[in-house]
Amino acid sequence: MAPSSQFSKTVDEFTPEQEQFITEVVSRLGRRYTEILERLATELHGLIMVLVDKRLISIAQLDAAKKQLDMAFEVTQARQLRAIVADLERLDRELDRGEDDARSA
Repeated sequence: MAPSSQFSKTVDEFTPEQEQFITEVVSRLGRRYTEILERLATELHGLIMVLVDKRLISIAQLDAAKKQLDMAFEVTQARQLRAIVADLERLDRELDRGEDDARSA
């Protein structure tokens, strides 16, 4: 019995054209996300400068907000890592079941 996942191909099974397509898509996505993050950072910096200049926000408030963002980032990273570990464990179980099914067939 074959694994139920539609993503059962291994890297070795991709054709050179498929590998090239995947590489190009990942590269384009990376460049696009970089552009978006750079634009967002520039706009955020400009907004912060205006707020500080108009004394609508203090440097102490900015520092406190930065600490909160840093903590939120760490929590998010930990959650993502836990999700990745859970996904890998699930994939291992699926692969083990597939190997067991292949042996019993």
